[in-house]
Amino acid sequence: MESAGNKISSVGAVARSFFPKGTFGFLVYTLLLICAVMMLPAHALDTGSKQFIFVVGGLALWRYSWGMTHFIRAIIYKNFVFPRYRKLEKQHRADLMPSKVYLLVTSFRIEANTSVEVMRSVVREAINCGVDCTIVASLVEKADETMVKEIFKALNPPDKVNLNIVRIPGTGKRDGLAQGFRAISRDMPPSDAVVAVIDGDSVLENGLVKKTATFFKMMPEIGALTTDEECDVKGSKLIREWHSLRFAQRQLLMSSMGLSKRVLTLTGRMSMFRGSIITDPDFINIVQNDRLKHWRFGILKFLTGDDKSSWYWVLKNGWSMLYVPDVQIHTVEHPPADNFFVATTMLMKRWFGNMLRTNERALNIPPHVTGFFTWWCLLDQRISMWTSLSGPVFVVMLCFKYTIAFLPIFLVWIGFTRWVMTLLLLGARHQISWTYPFLLYYNQIYGSLIKTYVFFRLDKQMWTRQKTKLANADGNKWHTRLIGWSSAGMHSLALITFVCIIGLIAGVFKF
Repeated sequence: MESAGNKISSVGAVARSFFPKGTFGFLVYTLLLICAVMMLPAHALDTGSKQFIFVVGGLALWRYSWGMTHFIRAIIYKNFVFPRYRKLEKQHRADLMPSKVYLLVTSFRIEANTSVEVMRSVVREAINCGVDCTIVASLVEKADETMVKEIFKALNPPDKVNLNIVRIPGTGKRDGLAQGFRAISRDMPPSDAVVAVIDGDSVLENGLVKKTATFFKMMPEIGALTTDEECDVKGSKLIREWHSLRFAQRQLLMSSMGLSKRVLTLTGRMSMFRGSIITDPDFINIVQNDRLKHWRFGILKFLTGDDKSSWYWVLKNGWSMLYVPDVQIHTVEHPPADNFFVATTMLMKRWFGNMLRTNERALNIPPHVTGFFTWWCLLDQRISMWTSLSGPVFVVMLCFKYTIAFLPIFLVWIGFTRWVMTLLLLGARHQISWTYPFLLYYNQIYGSLIKTYVFFRLDKQMWTRQKTKLANADGNKWHTRLIGWSSAGMHSLALITFVCIIGLIAGVFKF
């Protein structure tokens, strides 16, 4: 009986390893989708079918072929191109390690347990990397300094591992990074030095430095790299699913971009740079004092998005960037609010604001510098927020003009396409969920609405952890109100124009 029980247990373990996590819930979603298809009215497309197929089908062909392109590129990179890089790197790892590594950690208002785990992982990596290593901790609070020193002493590192504490005022992460970069510059790092920039809530994987720092000697054209990321979310199950979905999408998109030796952001949670870049005064200045000259807002100083600033500098100076998909950092996420809708709104406003504030100037970099595929991805960031909204607006208009039967057909279409997109995510994670199709559409539609909102309000910035906002530079309330009115007016005009164009295509509006 015991032997039979062991066999059953082993079979169950094999089944769990073969079938992705969340398979049962996704199968229930699939069955419900099939039932919905069977219940569709057969006559629904008799009226207005040409317009429906032309517009919705055309948009689908554009958007989903673009998504499939990223998927195919990601699979090629993860399974064929990068494994060749990794094989060559392993063969020469001892010779490819830099003579010195710096681990720069910035920490402010991070939960104590998280900070302890992060610093232990950083000191452990400094000890295990096998070369001279200096940990630069850019800290605000005295308690954090005491904690870092105690952990460093407890792990008893060898003489080749040093600790440099940089105390700064709590004026933001940009200032903390700049002070850390200057501390590294004063140390006069050797020409082959490598610097890892680590956020205060990012736990490093064992062997991360050895698995990444070697690529800089192996690929002289690489200026920076970043890795895969997974998170532990301190929130409801739904927001945990939402973060898991986003990181799965991130893995596919970054792998796709990795095929061009470019990425769309050098993630602030953990990215690695050449020492010569980190110590460049121009690089330090753009990270600390990045700003945008806008025709309505004037000089707009960036509060958040330091990772976008560093990415832009590396991109415009012609450096290539590497994505390392087989190395992962583990982050601890604290949603800015308990309510799912409020938390995701705040996060998307910050993320999309950082993206759009950098997008225009990145597009101004010639395609021969960025690479045409990267340049086109930057252009698509502007296009996609409107094309994503075209489908639902068009279907609503057809329902008013012809029949409400278009609505269930469109909903089934959405359910099916998101079913396919969810399956594609298995290329990034061995995990699936029945919530993913709904969250994908939520991200697409509500995310596009947030993007259009932020696009006309680039001056609105807030750092969710520090709860700080960018104040009006001249303190003029009337000027602030005028800017707010102009933003609302231009946003409204853009939305009206968009709806009118869709209405003309649908035949609801006439010239």
